[in-house]
Amino acid sequence: DPLVDLSRLRSPPKGRGCLYPGAEFNGTQKSGRNSYDVTVRIVNVDLEASHLCGYLNIRGLTEDWPELTTYFDAEIIGDRYGFVTGKWGATEADDLKHWARFPPFRPLRSALSKPGLRFNHLNKPYVFMRWKEKFLVPDHRVRDINGASFAGFYYVCVELGESAGLGPDYDDLGAAGKMSGFYFHENSEPYQQLSLHHTAEATSSSFELR
Repeated sequence: DPLVDLSRLRSPPKGRGCLYPGAEFNGTQKSGRNSYDVTVRIVNVDLEASHLCGYLNIRGLTEDWPELTTYFDAEIIGDRYGFVTGKWGATEADDLKHWARFPPFRPLRSALSKPGLRFNHLNKPYVFMRWKEKFLVPDHRVRDINGASFAGFYYVCVELGESAGLGPDYDDLGAAGKMSGFYFHENSEPYQQLSLHHTAEATSSSFELR
């Protein structure tokens, strides 16, 4: 029968811990002595495909744009993407300097010298990512903003929350978690730091078809 029995299809939650569609993180981005309020909303997560996307909202960055929202795609470090960026102007030395600022990475430093190493991201209590901002929301045609840039990318580490350490089959969506990141662009001030905490909510937007 070519017709698919939808009652048998199951679409399990693709997220894990505090990373799931609809998750929200709030905190700050620090650049020098300045600090800006930031909200990140996750739109979609597919850990098996090493992909995530969402929106980053930052307030107070420029006078002309008191509030900026960008859409970003993320590469999750694992089978598909390694710790070596190999693009966006980042050298391996840049990679090492930025990843090494995340405490969970320090035991993994040797992985950077092995581009073919397969890092299993599905059984760790943390996730490493690179975020690449794609366009401004809602006007995707805006490419140049005085006093702001999204030409670079973020190195990101998410600590999923305690229950996430129980393994990939234990999907406690909404677990406490925190997110930290560093913006990189060769012409920008180094080590602009994101510090965000997961904002718990009563329900999750994940779904299952039975």
